Amino acid sequence: MLERMVKARRASEQELAQARERLAGLTAPVAPVVARYRADDEPTPEIDVPESTGRAVGQDEYLELQAELSKDGDRLNRQMAELSNQLHKVPPGHSCAELTRPILNLKDQIETIWDKKRYLERNRALPADVSEEPETEENSPKKFALAYEKRRLVDLRSKLKKKLQNPAAKPGKVQVWREELARTNLEVAEIDIKLGTL
Repeated sequence: MLERMVKARRASEQELAQARERLAGLTAPVAPVVARYRADDEPTPEIDVPESTGRAVGQDEYLELQAELSKDGDRLNRQMAELSNQLHKVPPGHSCAELTRPILNLKDQIETIWDKKRYLERNRALPADVSEEPETEENSPKKFALAYEKRRLVDLRSKLKKKLQNPAAKPGKVQVWREELARTNLEVAEIDIKLGTL
């Protein structure tokens, strides 16, 4: 995984070398250590873990969390790519906040996931918010889906208006386009109402 991070320039070669050394140390056989305890020995003080570190995780939980974070990152990456592929359809000079805002929000979420992965890797502990990330208005999947659908309908509305301006269009087609334009306007208005309630 760290090799992929180095290729993606999210980790350094030095971190990869350190990880390989740690792995080699973990796989090397270790001689058992027998501890001798005398009654007059002082007990070893517990090491205080800063609260910001969160709770430590075992190897199985660590691997599970890393896999889960990777899966979430890939899913968000695909969503961001789908939205980004719609940008070329936006005419020059037109505002496309319905499209760019979700893309930027997804990018922020992806960066947060990468930060959590690296924190978990370096500290073998959960930061305070990894286990429970509340769904906010900004990262609501429902809001992204509505914004994406609205962008699609706005594009369709623009195409229908251009078709209606064509003087050579057949009257039968013009009527169909007018009905479709009215439906599209209604759907856009419904999405605006839904987005206002989220």
